[in-house]
Amino acid sequence: MRYFLLIVGFLLAFSSYGQNLLVKYSEGFITSEQRLKELPEAIRSERVKKKFYNLTVDVKHGISYYGNDENTKNTNYSTENKSETQQDDHIQITNTKIIVDIKNTEKFYYKDFGNNEMIFEYFNADQLFHGKDFLQNWNWQITDEIKVINGYTCKKALADWVEHDAQFTAWFTEDIPVNAGPEKFDGLPGLILYVGTPYYEYSAISIKEVKNKVEILKPDFKNKKTFTHKEITEIIKQKINNLRSSSITTQEGDKTITTETIIYKN
Repeated sequence: MRYFLLIVGFLLAFSSYGQNLLVKYSEGFITSEQRLKELPEAIRSERVKKKFYNLTVDVKHGISYYGNDENTKNTNYSTENKSETQQDDHIQITNTKIIVDIKNTEKFYYKDFGNNEMIFEYFNADQLFHGKDFLQNWNWQITDEIKVINGYTCKKALADWVEHDAQFTAWFTEDIPVNAGPEKFDGLPGLILYVGTPYYEYSAISIKEVKNKVEILKPDFKNKKTFTHKEITEIIKQKINNLRSSSITTQEGDKTITTETIIYKN
């Protein structure tokens, strides 16, 4: 009964708004200057880069699709730093290889609000996940705080995501009464223009009404294995627990060579 009421609420909000939407979002880390200085130089530039995604909303059919902007693509590279330290007649050589893995820049989220269905795909922990799940039950707590974003009056809402031990802050506008938002976020009585944690944020940078017909095709994973959000979270946690920096030390004459590999996951 609870999910039935939620779905009815989604459809009523969508049906009350006449236009389809195209919303462009930027995503990126929130990193202090001190934290940036502590990161290896090879990582800093990637850390501050913004990634861009488009949200298309088919209001009539209660469907949305969030996917990559054409300028946001996968990037993978590695870099090596080598240093030598003289200690009396002994030379210590440290060779550090940093592997930067940001495959999760490419992803999509398809939502069918009428059928309480989410289909998604993204990289994490060096694995491409294909997902099928219900829409997330965020249990947003709407506050009295108000501010203007991109010319729209917005209200603040808070939600906890227990599986990730995280709290999200969202700003949504009732001026556009659709329950859509970036990525996996939705469920508020208005378009979500901002979602953030202390470390990561999603921000709407342009909003356009689309008068022409919008056709969003349902993704088909065919015979591929799919996971729920909860299942993916457990897999990622296990991989993180198993991830360790590797270090190998060898002796060559008067030289001790330490080779250390640090894997950086975005």
